[in-house]
Amino acid sequence: MLSRQLRDEDDYQSVRRLLQRVYAAVGPPDYGTVGDLDWWRHTEEDSGAIWRSQIWLDDGVVVGFAWPNGNQLDYVSDPDYRQLEPEMVTWAEAQIRVSGEHSTMTTLAADSDTQRQKQLQELGFERGGESTRYWFRRLDDLPARQSLGEYTIRNLRGDDEVAARVAVHRDAFAPSKMTEAKHRAVMGSSTYRIDLDLVVDAPDGSFAAYCIVWLDEANTHAVFEPVGCHSAHRQRGLTKAVMFEGMRRARELGATTASVVSHPTEIAANRLYASAGFTDIDMIREWSKPLN
Repeated sequence: MLSRQLRDEDDYQSVRRLLQRVYAAVGPPDYGTVGDLDWWRHTEEDSGAIWRSQIWLDDGVVVGFAWPNGNQLDYVSDPDYRQLEPEMVTWAEAQIRVSGEHSTMTTLAADSDTQRQKQLQELGFERGGESTRYWFRRLDDLPARQSLGEYTIRNLRGDDEVAARVAVHRDAFAPSKMTEAKHRAVMGSSTYRIDLDLVVDAPDGSFAAYCIVWLDEANTHAVFEPVGCHSAHRQRGLTKAVMFEGMRRARELGATTASVVSHPTEIAANRLYASAGFTDIDMIREWSKPLN
């Protein structure tokens, strides 16, 4: 067994394959899919943050991945190597302590993941409040396309529309740190498909709503991240319509299921996902540990 720092794109692709194996073996909820990883990596303020990750290998195969970022740890292991997880958390804690910048360390555990919860308790972590709702649905019962009047749904056409694409994102998530450079980086990632970067054209030529669908072809699973609507175009059913278009396109590409996450306090988002046929199947909570 070997543990070392993530060092190049070959390592990164190995982590992606690990995430696909984990989803295939365990299924939802997940701690990150290939699309999530690409999105997180390329929207970080620090473009080099991913390279501070650590991987665990058995005979050259990546079986564990830990990414401490600030005081937050994201980690995942092959289902046959979950005994490594306490070591992964302990390693990350040491990295966070070395920085001297944080008084607490946080990570995540699903309510259904009793094994991770037990490990974290033994390492001195305590469960916090609600953090993330995990929504899931099958794609075999999608409605037919309906007219949106003066609004139309299509995919992004290319680089010349990135500024408008970022503008609608920044309004939907104001205050937002999204930039044109970040979106271009996202567009260059392994899982990104421009035909799944969907926008709603408004009558004035701006973008009214949008979503990106990330397709894990190995698991026939689609992930929505992010989903949003411009504040001037809300309460028109546009966000649900663009999500349904994303589901249809994903299904045409072989997807059979889809997921999206939200914060419990995001009332509008939770209502949207429920109305789009998603079921809230689990809660992924924050666990924290004081470092003083």
